[in-house]
Amino acid sequence: MTKAALNDFYAHYADAFMRHDTDALVAAWSFPAAITAPGGNNVFDAATFRRNVEALFGFYQRQGVVTATATVAAMQVLGEGVVLSQTDYAMMDADGGTIAAWQTPYLLRDAGDGFRAFAAVADSEIAAWAARGTPMGSR
Repeated sequence: MTKAALNDFYAHYADAFMRHDTDALVAAWSFPAAITAPGGNNVFDAATFRRNVEALFGFYQRQGVVTATATVAAMQVLGEGVVLSQTDYAMMDADGGTIAAWQTPYLLRDAGDGFRAFAAVADSEIAAWAARGTPMGSR
């Protein structure tokens, strides 16, 4: 359980978003999965999570996102195979300019076959898009 292994997980995660690879993103989570945001807590099964991911593809595309990066800013081992990560995201346009950036905390477990996220706090992402006047969920 190293920072390099987590960075690899998030590099693949961001790449899957850019390829609109729903299957890879669903596979990166264990279910039920929890995502909390200022509007409330959401618990997803795989099918509901899949629909949420597909909606995010459209949202990011409408904002002009062409590429994304995800880098682990910090990690803390909480128990055997369990880690809390603070992950920095940046969404860029075709010219490489930053459209939005934020940090998301995640809880992940490594059950021996790689990391799987099981919880995230989306407050900073919600705030980053709201600051641009493009609240998540809007068209």
